[in-house]
Amino acid sequence: MRTKTLAQLRTQSRQRADKVNSGYILDSELNQYINNSIAELYDLLVSAYGEDYYSSTFVLNVNNTDTIYSLPTDFYKLLGIDLYINPSRFITLKPYQFNERGRYQDGSNWAAIVAIQGPRYHLKNNSIEFNPSPPGAYKMNMYYVPCSPELVVDTDTFDGINGWEEYIVVDAAIKMLQKEESDVTVLMAQKQALIKRIEIMTENRDEGHSFVVNDVQRDWNDASGDVYRY
Repeated sequence: MRTKTLAQLRTQSRQRADKVNSGYILDSELNQYINNSIAELYDLLVSAYGEDYYSSTFVLNVNNTDTIYSLPTDFYKLLGIDLYINPSRFITLKPYQFNERGRYQDGSNWAAIVAIQGPRYHLKNNSIEFNPSPPGAYKMNMYYVPCSPELVVDTDTFDGINGWEEYIVVDAAIKMLQKEESDVTVLMAQKQALIKRIEIMTENRDEGHSFVVNDVQRDWNDASGDVYRY
């Protein structure tokens, strides 16, 4: 893990653009460039590594009244949702498409749907909707990728993981030089090389074991003898 403060990123960006003593671009403007560059890098890393580096868990308690619930304020991309049938048993939920919205609306069939595959969910704006609605209280664990961090004060930090903060420095330097219409050819080449490096390193982090196709559906019997598949 390699972290850099906002102050360090600002200094390194000015050095890379040869603008250390230049007052043409104020620190406040450069801070915005840096945060924009962080967002770009963050998207590249999320696309390449998914939940390996950036993931959070949100506990969602549903009831028998509501079907729509607010997403976490820092929500970006959903990784998965587990519904706990009991404290030690859960099923992983699947989404439904917009054109399937009428298929899961019958709340009277909720128990049967849970026994087969669980309720379905649909992301809409800043909320998540479940169909059909549950007949009681259930706990769900929502796993998601949060939004990219925004550095505000000089001591705020960004985790460059393995030197990826170099992308932020180069991209912010490009933005500074573009404002004054200077040549950015060399820096653009460096940026493309960093993107290529990230793409090459999209392999599994666990070098000893590769991912394989997994069977995510299986049966189990509860105390009453009913068979559940999940």
